[in-house]
Amino acid sequence: MVAYLDEPPFGIPAQGGAPPSGCDMELAGHALRGAGVARVDHQLTTFPELIPGLLDRRWPVITPIFVTPERAEVVAFSRPVWAAEDGFIVRRGDADRYTSYEAIAASADAVLAVVRGQVQHETARRAGVPDVRVAQFDDQHAAAEAVREGRADASASTAAGNRAYLGRAAAGGGLAAVTNRSPVGQERVPVGAFAFHPQDRDLRAAVDAVLEDFLGSPGHLDLMARYGW
Repeated sequence: MVAYLDEPPFGIPAQGGAPPSGCDMELAGHALRGAGVARVDHQLTTFPELIPGLLDRRWPVITPIFVTPERAEVVAFSRPVWAAEDGFIVRRGDADRYTSYEAIAASADAVLAVVRGQVQHETARRAGVPDVRVAQFDDQHAAAEAVREGRADASASTAAGNRAYLGRAAAGGGLAAVTNRSPVGQERVPVGAFAFHPQDRDLRAAVDAVLEDFLGSPGHLDLMARYGW
């Protein structure tokens, strides 16, 4: 069982009887089958539930998330599978205004939308955005809709995720995706990895062995290119 999010291009919910798609879901399927898993199921959830569900044994592996020292204390990460810089969804008229966390911090009344529990909240704090101007939501769609409706001025996520979200049919009306120009939190482009229960060492090792051979191969590069990387 792989827990995942409705967050293109990483995870895209099942439609019409087909399994979930997205670069992370296809990679998960390849790695788990290569590790000897006969059947791979999927559980759509929200970001705040990913790690608690893993620790409660509701699922044995979760979609890749950013690797942080705090998370590494409670989960076991695979080898990194991607590196992703941050970006913002803004209203089109603000595309040249909110281009960094510092720009949002400097605007006295700008509200930043984030997904609850994701690393962008802490990055915003480090850049000077006060918590009173941060609105937290359970998923990417809710955060982006807050921008569209004027309840927030920008929503923060990965730049790749924002571009993919706005590429959905009718999702991008009036909105634009901009890449974060802030150096805070981006000194090195953050990496993401699958996460496992700390006791599931054998499963993690088997998945890592598959990833070691697959990452960077022509098949992997073709997979990622299909999702805009």
